[in-house]
Amino acid sequence: MRPLLFTSITALLLLGSASRPVPKIDPLAAMYETARLEQDVVYRSVDGIDLPLDVFLPEKRLGQSPWWEKDGRGNKPTLLYMHGGGWVQGDKESILFNILPFIARDWVVISINYRLAKDAKAPAAVEDCLAALDWVYDHAEEYMIDTDRIVVAGDSAGGHLALLTGMLRKGDSLCENKLVVGEKQSVAAIINWVGVTDLSTHDIPQQWIDPADNRNELIRSLSPIHYVRTGGTPVISVHGSDDPVVLPNQAKSLHEKLQTAGVKEKLVMISGAKHGNFSPQESTFMYSEIWNFLESIGIQTTVD
Repeated sequence: MRPLLFTSITALLLLGSASRPVPKIDPLAAMYETARLEQDVVYRSVDGIDLPLDVFLPEKRLGQSPWWEKDGRGNKPTLLYMHGGGWVQGDKESILFNILPFIARDWVVISINYRLAKDAKAPAAVEDCLAALDWVYDHAEEYMIDTDRIVVAGDSAGGHLALLTGMLRKGDSLCENKLVVGEKQSVAAIINWVGVTDLSTHDIPQQWIDPADNRNELIRSLSPIHYVRTGGTPVISVHGSDDPVVLPNQAKSLHEKLQTAGVKEKLVMISGAKHGNFSPQESTFMYSEIWNFLESIGIQTTVD
């Protein structure tokens, strides 16, 4: 009887195992094994200040020294992210949840700190973001970055900086020649979350601007809407229809001007949302719109 009982139990266990569906891979659950972080890499030193960035890399954990290896799937789409905070506060650590969907899709993701108002007046933050883009290009081979798929992104003040980083061209002058753009690296697209586009209709923190500057020129030269040009970088913006901090017209005016110029664009206006307080359903929809937009302009968003 015992051999028969043992055989029957074994058969049942095997049957149960065979009928159990193989779970679909959860990219967040797998991330511990598939994403490596290089933290606080200094990309620029200016006026005695070291400016760090974090690099999230799609690699394979080995479980033994040397611990990590490249995943062997070639160069990756890359996100360069600027945090928000009204140009006066915030840091790269605060935006981790914004960038997780990109890390989960095996993008290289780079989030940066830039000089805040307490360290330097405008346009220092813009200069830092342009320097960060140069750093990305300079380290493209080392980090398996596909330079044809570099996307800049940011939220609120970071959205403003991402727009300028992607839209400025060689020869553009900011704040009466305090910054004159030199050789400029290109980006494939801009993602603007609730960002400021026109400083003429937005309150500027006084601590961020130099009172000696010509205010009209400062406002003009620091407004991304001023740099909308034919053949410009594609832009997708996400904004809440009831945003009391950065008014919805900031996004609407930019996209109307982009349309007029024939620039590829999309505005995702979330009804009833305020300054980024999107629901889980709205966030899911928002990222779906972002993936679709990027794919529509030829940026493959997944890694083969």
